[in-house]
Amino acid sequence: MNTATGTRKIGILSGKGGVGKSMLTVNLGAALTMQNKKNILIDADLGNPCLGLHLGLSYTQLGLQDVLQHGNKFGDAVVIQPQTGMRVLPATIGYTRGASLKNLGPVLNNAGKAYEFTIVDSPPGITDNTFNIIEACNELIVVTTPDIPAVSAATKMTSFCRKRNKRVLGVVVNRSTGARYELDTAEIASMTDAPVLARIPEDEAIPESISLRTPAVYYAPKSRASKKLVALSSSLLCGPSSTTARPSIFSGFTSFFKRLFRLK
Repeated sequence: MNTATGTRKIGILSGKGGVGKSMLTVNLGAALTMQNKKNILIDADLGNPCLGLHLGLSYTQLGLQDVLQHGNKFGDAVVIQPQTGMRVLPATIGYTRGASLKNLGPVLNNAGKAYEFTIVDSPPGITDNTFNIIEACNELIVVTTPDIPAVSAATKMTSFCRKRNKRVLGVVVNRSTGARYELDTAEIASMTDAPVLARIPEDEAIPESISLRTPAVYYAPKSRASKKLVALSSSLLCGPSSTTARPSIFSGFTSFFKRLFRLK
């Protein structure tokens, strides 16, 4: 879906921390770069920015805070990751008092002049900054792990986004092991009332790639997680018709409770 600015502005959200939101942002951007799509990653988690750490860009002099608060030019704060050629607008690690995402919309519109995709990493949960990210983006992806607390938090997030009349592309389930105590795809889709776009398996390639400051899709392209991440990026290019259909809420909860009692 193109906007007037010529870019798809996709916010990557999560109901709680620690589910792999920044990992997904980095690898989606890397996979799109591998497919010759012009894209930029924006780290809008001002309190705990991680994109620079994932990509070895942790000591940038300028960041999103400077663009928002001090009027620095957007292009002056963009950094190119040397190994991949990825474009990133990081947030600086140092605490910046008074930095706000209220003016994020114009920043994303500026990005749209040069990029096909603008992917925004957000802080976890529903906060004032998350609200501003949701308002500035036109498409949203919610990340969760396949456990009840994380999916419950993701459900709150998808509901909040829809109340703001925002398009939720779907949910990405990360760190899936296939264990019987995990919620399955149908259950997660019914609880969140959103299609499951991908189920990323638990894979050692992910923490290894983070330690090496290299996206997993570059570091270990044949790993199970990387293949799922590349397929997800390709599905974004194909549009919503490639997403998983949502089962009825009743069927999903019925399946969940049947499995719950079998575990006892």
